[in-house]
Amino acid sequence: MNSIHPRLRACALAAAFASTVLAGCASAPVADEAKLTYETSPDGAHLYEGSLDLGVAPVTRTYRLDPAARAAAAPGTVPRITTPDVTAVWPSGAKTGFFTILDVGADRVATLLRPSDAAGREADEAHGREVAALRKAEDKRLRDETMRDEARASARCKAQNAGQGAPGSDDCR
Repeated sequence: MNSIHPRLRACALAAAFASTVLAGCASAPVADEAKLTYETSPDGAHLYEGSLDLGVAPVTRTYRLDPAARAAAAPGTVPRITTPDVTAVWPSGAKTGFFTILDVGADRVATLLRPSDAAGREADEAHGREVAALRKAEDKRLRDETMRDEARASARCKAQNAGQGAPGSDDCR
């Protein structure tokens, strides 16, 4: 029996080491990507990447490193990604463009500003307030839904729905 114990111990150590290595891999940043979140000021501009419609800001994009760029990077330096041109278009027709250079592994935010000399600023700002109000209402709806789901998953609700507890509030249904 003593001869089995060291083997089990070795297996347990190997399993612990493997899980530690795998956990480290899961949290490591992707070596060939960078993220950029586009915001606009005022809120509510529509974003385009060339002919690709990205939707209404904020929008997060993940950019992959071109293999040729990795090969061209000097040893010991962080490879860089040049983002494509993104155009923000506000309801008034005001436009601005943007691109940047990101280090691989970056997670950045860029705010595209409406040109101050373009006509229709008041309309774009009113639209931005509407978009912000809708976003706030949607965030509240999602928080309330999460709270309802958490209540339904509680031990009290599980017992009540199984007929084992006293009838309570209807937050369990």
